[in-house]
Amino acid sequence: MCPALFEKTKRLMDLICTCCGEPWDVDHVLHEEPDKFERQGGLIRACPCCHGTRPDGMTEERRSKLSAVAAVAELLGDDVDGLAATLDDFEALK
Repeated sequence: MCPALFEKTKRLMDLICTCCGEPWDVDHVLHEEPDKFERQGGLIRACPCCHGTRPDGMTEERRSKLSAVAAVAELLGDDVDGLAATLDDFEALK
């Protein structure tokens, strides 16, 4: 693949905090600061941004999307890379 084209199509593999919606790079969650996250497999329930407290003013639509992310994360269990790839695919559909 052409390097310039690759740079345009390259996406990071992120996990999403299901409390606040903050995206986190998989490597950061698993290797750089794993003790800063409350998680089970790829399901992040609290992160350094929210500490488990939902932000004020979150829309019902956003809450619904985060609930869907949590459901997919629970289905995939410990398959962290699978969850990150699934979330990346959902993002590509926008």
